[in-house]
Amino acid sequence: MRVGHLLVGPAEHGVVRYAREVAEGDGGPLVAPGPADVDVVQVHYTDRLFAPTAEASAEAFTAAAAGLGRPLVVTLHDVPPDDGSVLQQRRARAYAAVVATAATVVVNSDHEAARLAAFSDRTPVVVPLPVMTLPAGPLPEPDGQVVVLGFLYPGKGHDEALRALPDGVGLTALGRPSDGHDDLVAELSALGPLTVTGYVPDAELPARLRAASVPLAPHRHVSASGSIGSWLAAGRRPLVPDVAYTREVAARLPGTLTLYDELAPALAAALADPASTWLAPGTPTGADLAGTVAAYRAVWAAAC
Repeated sequence: MRVGHLLVGPAEHGVVRYAREVAEGDGGPLVAPGPADVDVVQVHYTDRLFAPTAEASAEAFTAAAAGLGRPLVVTLHDVPPDDGSVLQQRRARAYAAVVATAATVVVNSDHEAARLAAFSDRTPVVVPLPVMTLPAGPLPEPDGQVVVLGFLYPGKGHDEALRALPDGVGLTALGRPSDGHDDLVAELSALGPLTVTGYVPDAELPARLRAASVPLAPHRHVSASGSIGSWLAAGRRPLVPDVAYTREVAARLPGTLTLYDELAPALAAALADPASTWLAPGTPTGADLAGTVAAYRAVWAAAC
């Protein structure tokens, strides 16, 4: 069985990084849109990677899928919630069009599977995101910051974090604004002390994650999270809102997350007890990349 991997989007995007890691772990070739000399093609989809609007994204994806001429395994990311908004209804229609092209659909959590069921009768395979192995290194001095990893975009929770900061503590955003959201930095800076690092090279990331005084993943509408996995890989126990996806992870991997209802007291408690922001030795963190690739190989074999 020969698997081709179609990657679309900027290299630093979390979904593209994950797609590349799976491809490298598998050892299969990267393929371009067009006829592919492989048995099955794996592609990861989130709407903004393919076009600025949901409709254009679905059109671009389905055109690429039609040109491949091979069975397609599609991993969905950022599956739209059924919240009744016009935007999410448009996104759901786009995702439904993408799903219709697939021999097999993969999602990253049970929560995403439930979201998919709201607009599609396809039953997906659930393959949780891996926790990657990070290189060991010295433990840095705490940076005195609450730290959020990843792109800045509206709704991710940076604003809530800034409003909840204790006196004398700042927020560091490890990443850059998503395309089209550069103005968000000024808006957020008006709420409190904010440092935006821009893109952090892979070689620098482990030390940055380990230096964070408080690791935080504040997105309340998340359906799966690579950022949480990055914190776990660095040995950290991040603060996360008590929502469906984080409850799923906490149940599957006990001792890995600190769930909160109100952020301000959770930040204060974490700063008062720094040990609570680190994983206890021996805490299971789930599948690594090799385990995830093994799960995907079973999916690819069934799709051929």
